[in-house]
Amino acid sequence: MTTSTEPQAENQTGLSEITLNLIALGAAIGSNAERAFRAHQNRLEALGVSKEDMIEAVNMALRVKGDPHSIMMALAESTLTEGGGCCGGSCSCEESGEEKGSCGDGCDCR
Repeated sequence: MTTSTEPQAENQTGLSEITLNLIALGAAIGSNAERAFRAHQNRLEALGVSKEDMIEAVNMALRVKGDPHSIMMALAESTLTEGGGCCGGSCSCEESGEEKGSCGDGCDCR
């Protein structure tokens, strides 16, 4: 282990402490690590980072995390339900005589 007497505004990669903590905040979202999320949120607040910037990092992490989830849900639906929708049966809008998915944004069977 080496030590340095110079102050470190950036780490050895050249990334700022703020950037590293925003990355870690997103990684905490991706790994469902509540303690890590809280620790990095607190550190970012201490560094003067706005809630809006933290929200942007969280939203990016959620988009990245959501893609594999969506792909796996589509795989499960296509291979397990024989076209019967996410619930495996008929959709509530189909039961009322409408087309599947026509019951609006609240429909879980699209």
